[in-house]
Amino acid sequence: MSDASIPMPQQFPRPRVNPQRLAWGVLLLSFAIFCFLCLATGLGVYYFLFQSSIPLEVVARVGQGSIGINGQFEASERALQNSVDVSAGGQSQATVFFFDPNQNRRLIATMTVKGSTGFTLRRAIRPRFNWSGNNYEIEVENFTGDVDVFVDRNLERNFRLVINVPPGIRIDLGGSGQYTVSARGSQTRVYNQDGQAVIIPADPNNGRDIPAGSQGIVFAAQPTIVALGPAFVNLLQNSTFQDTIDVPSDSGDLQPVTTVWRCTNQQDSPPRGSYRTERKDGRVVLRFVRADNATSHGETRCLSYFDQNGRDVSSYDFLEVRASFNINYQSLPACGREGSECPLMLQVDYIDQNGRPQTWYHGFYYLPQQEGFPLSCSSCRQEHDRINEKSWYTYESGNLFALLGPSQIPKAILNVQFYASGHQYDVSVGEVSLLAGRLSTAG
Repeated sequence: MSDASIPMPQQFPRPRVNPQRLAWGVLLLSFAIFCFLCLATGLGVYYFLFQSSIPLEVVARVGQGSIGINGQFEASERALQNSVDVSAGGQSQATVFFFDPNQNRRLIATMTVKGSTGFTLRRAIRPRFNWSGNNYEIEVENFTGDVDVFVDRNLERNFRLVINVPPGIRIDLGGSGQYTVSARGSQTRVYNQDGQAVIIPADPNNGRDIPAGSQGIVFAAQPTIVALGPAFVNLLQNSTFQDTIDVPSDSGDLQPVTTVWRCTNQQDSPPRGSYRTERKDGRVVLRFVRADNATSHGETRCLSYFDQNGRDVSSYDFLEVRASFNINYQSLPACGREGSECPLMLQVDYIDQNGRPQTWYHGFYYLPQQEGFPLSCSSCRQEHDRINEKSWYTYESGNLFALLGPSQIPKAILNVQFYASGHQYDVSVGEVSLLAGRLSTAG
């Protein structure tokens, strides 16, 4: 048999990839994927446990008029979500409450939204779990107008509120305290009554801390300049009733209920009213109550007085009464038949420039007026204000030097009083202040 008839063995091509190398590659790739998944899972679990957040519970309660929520007007109460637009008309006022849903709805902070104010509530969050060390964080954008901010004391974690004002101004509020923020025209002003505040213009290198009791001003036309100056002085001590004394309220004499304020009850016939300090919506308040189907006139009154010569205010050109309160109930329409029985009245006794004693009054109510019930008392210079029931309201009198006129300008303040008057009433008062200053240095 010839060699040509013997079949040759078939030749297979040699593999281009070494099987051993391929096996190692698959093994290393699998290990890398495994490590990546472990890392991603670990980071995801860590983020979920320690960095993730949930929304705070946010509620807006209207104190006067109505407010706009995404363009729809509300006159009572409304829950708010993140990224919501809020606006208040010229005579309207509302309070936005921020509650912690993981702490039995504990109040964290409030923002009192005044007339002609608008903003976007971008977010209001807290950590998902209590063991996280992250802050309470609230951020507001496109702010214009005026707000008062109250941050409760003794929070379990740090607090931060950022308010962004066009064009590029940032206000950073941290810690418990009270603040006022105003952005009107080209001027943005921050008054730090008691807390930690920073105002940062468009140039972030020129931010400034604003000490407690001071205010900072930045102008849009000069975005690198922040002016610091004295704020108005509060002539009253313990305006928010933080320093309280436990005393019975069954005596008709003036009794010390705080370190400064003395309170009393008066009535034509039983039952008596009562006064006490308590906490309401995170604030220490003085609460006045008269109930038991009372049908006679009664008053519950608190007074803070200066010495017999009064507090000299002749060196100031600005004087304003400020009060925050909540009228829970009243039985008489408006302020009674004489216009003097409002569920809350403010009173300032003073000596004018001519040495004559004078008194300034102003009242508040929520029940509508009826025929024969005037909206001011015989000694009042303005009509009383109607507000909403069971809602916080902050009143600012404006400059009394301008309001009272040249012949009745105060020279010395004798005392400041607030009281509930009528048949039945239930009122909570969270602040009464008397602010004084020089417009040239404070503004």
